Amino acid sequence: MKQPILKFMMATAIVGVAALCLQSCKKDVKEKTDGKAEKTTTARGALGQNNFNLWVTCGAAPYNISGTNGICIPVGNCSTAINAAQQNGGQYASGIQFYGCFKGGSNAYSGSSEQAVFVCDNVQQWNGNEMGFVKTLENNDLKAYLQGGGQYITYLISDNDNGYHTYKCQARANNTHMVDFYVDGVYKCTLTNNSGSYYNKWYYFVGTNHWYGGSNPTGQQIEMYNMVTY
Repeated sequence: MKQPILKFMMATAIVGVAALCLQSCKKDVKEKTDGKAEKTTTARGALGQNNFNLWVTCGAAPYNISGTNGICIPVGNCSTAINAAQQNGGQYASGIQFYGCFKGGSNAYSGSSEQAVFVCDNVQQWNGNEMGFVKTLENNDLKAYLQGGGQYITYLISDNDNGYHTYKCQARANNTHMVDFYVDGVYKCTLTNNSGSYYNKWYYFVGTNHWYGGSNPTGQQIEMYNMVTY
């Protein structure tokens, strides 16, 4: 997963964790000043609950939300807790969309405590190409992000918003270094990472929480429904 966000899962008996060092980051952002509308894309496949493995290191475990196609990933209340829903197979894709929420807070000791939903092309070292959304739990800021080629690039989307929205990111065919981000069909930004490539990769869909200490995070969680890849 992303080096600063999603450093998890070297196998132990049932779960493992790999911690990767946070790298310095930069951004190359196209603001939403061009009035750009959401691009029309065709979903390649919907992902159901049975498409995900649920992982827990400690604290409340991720679970399937009964009566829906959704998954809840609570933040674990331990000194170190990494809980996740990881797609158990991959597919070629150039984007993702899901409906859900990042219920966060500002009570973590540092920005290393995070919630994220993304796709990645490396589920061994978690240092490959990634695109998605991340919320830092020291300030409850939600950001679009890219990882790839040793770079980590973000753009602030919202602050203190724990509500439900439709989130989408879509790589560009005519420039594979660029990804467009949308919330509720509204264009938010374009991130560019010339060290990464994001179009038509073999991706795995992942939702995860990292907690490295702070006051009680009970009630903080990711919910994701209607997960699709493009």
